[in-house]
Amino acid sequence: MSSQEENGAPEAAAAENGEEISKRQPKPASQSNTGTTVEGALRILVESILSATESPFPVPPEKEISHLEENGQPVATLLGLVRRLVTHTGLPIHGLARSSSTRLAAVAHYLNAYLPVLSDKALSNLLVHVQMESTQWLCSLFQLENMAGYYHLDLRDGVVRVTRLALHAKFPNFARDGFHALKQLPVIYVSGAASALCQYICLQLGLPLACCTVIPHNTVFGSPHTMDVAQFERQLNKDTADGRVPLLLVASAGTPAVGHVDNLPALQKLCEQFGVWLHVRGHGIALRLADTTEPSLAAIAKCHSVTLSPGIWFGLPGSPVCTLYKTADPSMALASDIRSLPCAVTLQPLPIWLAFQYLGRGQLCQMINHAIELSKVLADEISKIPEMKCVDVPLHCNHVVIFKFVGLATSVESAGIAAATTDKSATAEREAKTNASASTSNEEAEQERPPSSPAAAPGHVGKLSKTALDNLNSMLLRSVQRSVPHVALSIVRSHQHGECIRFSPIETAAMYATSFEDVHNFCSHLVNRIALVNHTLINRPAFLQLASNHDCLQVVNAQETSGLATLRFLPRYIGQVQAQFNQEEVSELNRVNHGLVEALAEKYSFVREVHTTDGQIFVEIGWLLNDIDIEQFVEDIVAGGAALEDSSRYLDSMSEVIRQGIEAAQRDLDEAAEKKLQEEGLLRQVPLVGGMLSWFMPQEPSPSSAGLSLNLQSGTLETTENTYRYRMQIASEGGEGDEEDDDEEEGEAAPHAAATASPAKGKPSE
Repeated sequence: MSSQEENGAPEAAAAENGEEISKRQPKPASQSNTGTTVEGALRILVESILSATESPFPVPPEKEISHLEENGQPVATLLGLVRRLVTHTGLPIHGLARSSSTRLAAVAHYLNAYLPVLSDKALSNLLVHVQMESTQWLCSLFQLENMAGYYHLDLRDGVVRVTRLALHAKFPNFARDGFHALKQLPVIYVSGAASALCQYICLQLGLPLACCTVIPHNTVFGSPHTMDVAQFERQLNKDTADGRVPLLLVASAGTPAVGHVDNLPALQKLCEQFGVWLHVRGHGIALRLADTTEPSLAAIAKCHSVTLSPGIWFGLPGSPVCTLYKTADPSMALASDIRSLPCAVTLQPLPIWLAFQYLGRGQLCQMINHAIELSKVLADEISKIPEMKCVDVPLHCNHVVIFKFVGLATSVESAGIAAATTDKSATAEREAKTNASASTSNEEAEQERPPSSPAAAPGHVGKLSKTALDNLNSMLLRSVQRSVPHVALSIVRSHQHGECIRFSPIETAAMYATSFEDVHNFCSHLVNRIALVNHTLINRPAFLQLASNHDCLQVVNAQETSGLATLRFLPRYIGQVQAQFNQEEVSELNRVNHGLVEALAEKYSFVREVHTTDGQIFVEIGWLLNDIDIEQFVEDIVAGGAALEDSSRYLDSMSEVIRQGIEAAQRDLDEAAEKKLQEEGLLRQVPLVGGMLSWFMPQEPSPSSAGLSLNLQSGTLETTENTYRYRMQIASEGGEGDEEDDDEEEGEAAPHAAATASPAKGKPSE
């Protein structure tokens, strides 16, 4: 946007209000250049972050800035710092959509920064106009009638405001008397999927926690992730009989984990019967824009309030959340602080207002339909992979796909792997089949295998533990996510199935520009990673057998690791495996295994270093590549550890030699000092007195005591007489035991030293 357009907005607004506009003075050249530089730098920064290319800005080194610079820093350095902080978080920033609507939302935030330059009247008119139109469009788009809008950034803030509004509606004197008007305790009902709201609502409104009641999920009929309607009805009757006032129900149209929708028609009837305010929230509300709408979502039109997230659904970063509510008395809305006042400084619905006009109703509905199709395509692709299982598929009004890795393929050939069959792996599989503590996920996977494939194919290992399956699913997600960043997935924890992979295109497709090609690429990469997992699990028994033949290798958590194995090298001078190593042994083990990881990582890319909670270092071996020889790999591990062990032994022996040499030299020096004291007498050691005594009674000069040097090869002490005589160090081949040979060779060494040593300055010592 040009500077004339930016400056024209305030002038036009002022002209409409009859204000006199004074001509603006032109900017100085330096200020204009600075503004151009900043705008251009910001544009390049955004482009580099979105495209994940090399930044044109210098990236400063990582350091903690504890004070402000005296003269400031250039813009390029600051933007380089921002880029480093953003791109080094590990998030798929380059997967964000670069659509026009995304850029338009960024422009809206840019315009919001210039709103304070408008006059109060112009700003008030703009706020009212934009908010009224945005609210009207949202109501029309989602088929909601006679609702006002409140825009906020915190998703929970809307629930707090409608709860306060419900208090004003249920207790007419609440605005005047405050909590004294609550003669009966109000009750707020929250679905079990959003139980964390209870404490937040009570904290914001100053209500006791006894005012909140969590309605559990279904346990017999219906989805186990939705609210139990029968339990809710029993709770209403109980609270009414106890003299409490049912106030508000927070229902879910799309639970946070799996996206299931509560039985809204039945809940709406109960709320109407008991006079309870019904508030609906969840990403399933967006499905009302789909071509086919489920009857259960039609009850949203009859609720009292609803929270919408258009910024997430339509890919508008930084856009606010909108809470639509019904009220017949505007004064109640004002008292509950749920109305956006005209004096607000920022225009929060501006990104929605601009993007909706740019996209149009047709493209907005197309985004939702595209997200629904993405979930169906992914569910179909996952069902074709034998090792994967769809825990929850998109049916009816559900838009979330939940899937997980459940075990090995039914045969080696089906996974595209050619692996040798070992007797140990077959034995391990037979033993695992008889194990009664096998995980439920693998039992279901065995039942779903095709009848033509045997349940116990050769070349496979036993069933994996639940912890191992959880680790494998997390590792699969991290690995594939780096290859296909436009498909946003997450890990969700289920009490029944453990850790699963979650795909919710309603929340991510528009923001990350996910296409059908991206979904197919994701499944293709997933199949390749699963092939590596199968190859790793098939070769694990052989690797563990080879590792068990070496006492220096300690394998830990063999049945729970997500890769091949987790181990550490034990040097022979430390000893066998112990229950607890002391601090010195742990430090030595960490040093050796850290060096082992660095040595192995140069040849094997799947080897990395892991740390335990108590600070111990282990070697983690990830997924094996198909061209890796297991026997050679184990030999490389042992050889690398042995090399580090030998170097550590040499350093230990050298340190012991140096320590003993220092102690011997100290003893010799102490003996020389005592001998000198006996020869000179005690009085000569006293200050002043010793000097006067030496002046009256001079002492005959004694030969200077020779210095001592430590020979690291032999570990013996030698005099420095020859060093100072010939101005060079002369290596002694015989050490202390060859004193006679040294005396005989002294005559030959002197001419050689005189011929090779450089001339020394000053008079040589005698």
